[in-house]
Amino acid sequence: MSYKSIIFRAVSTYFILLFLARIMGRKQISQLTYFDYIVGITIGSIAGEAAIDPNVDMLDGMFAVFIWSVLTILISEVNLKNIKIRLWVDSEPLLIIDKGKVIYKNMKKARYNIGDLLMQLRDKDIFYITDVEIAILEPNGTLSVLKKAEKSELTVSDMNIKKAKTGIMAELVLDGKILSSHLRQVKKDENWIFEQLKIRNINNIKDVVFFGVQADGQIYIVTKNN
Repeated sequence: MSYKSIIFRAVSTYFILLFLARIMGRKQISQLTYFDYIVGITIGSIAGEAAIDPNVDMLDGMFAVFIWSVLTILISEVNLKNIKIRLWVDSEPLLIIDKGKVIYKNMKKARYNIGDLLMQLRDKDIFYITDVEIAILEPNGTLSVLKKAEKSELTVSDMNIKKAKTGIMAELVLDGKILSSHLRQVKKDENWIFEQLKIRNINNIKDVVFFGVQADGQIYIVTKNN
């Protein structure tokens, strides 16, 4: 295939995609749902093949892109009118934390682990799960968080209040496994872990999804049955 042919196919594909993208509507990358992401990847792959692969008829490739675009537009229109279909296509927001309590069954439903949760909370400058009133996992994978009312943005020095000890929560148990190196950092041992579980009527460490200790000494535990 000559360079002139490649240039023609590439330019034609570019403007066709630009036109179809404008018709389909705009979303920020952070707003894309899993469905949007898959559609975008597929359309891009088809267009790329049509642009440079001499074994692919350009008109056939562009027709396939057109069909995918039309289907996307139709699904978007149906989503606007039917909430059940919208939830089926884009999924629904899931309540992950309610009044400082992790809803493990919802995390399992979304295949969302405790490490992801802690990372996204830290990204919002939240280091304690107990500071969270509500956390919702959105269809695009972002975490929306509402802090508890008493966790205001005022500094403690402004209010002349003695500040509690702060720091990152130490992760001591993840998915039923004790993290020995983390235990040593907080100067605890495995017997202490089992004692704390026994106090809370947790008899099997395999049921523990997460066991953490805050800098102020408060213990936070997530189990498979909450």
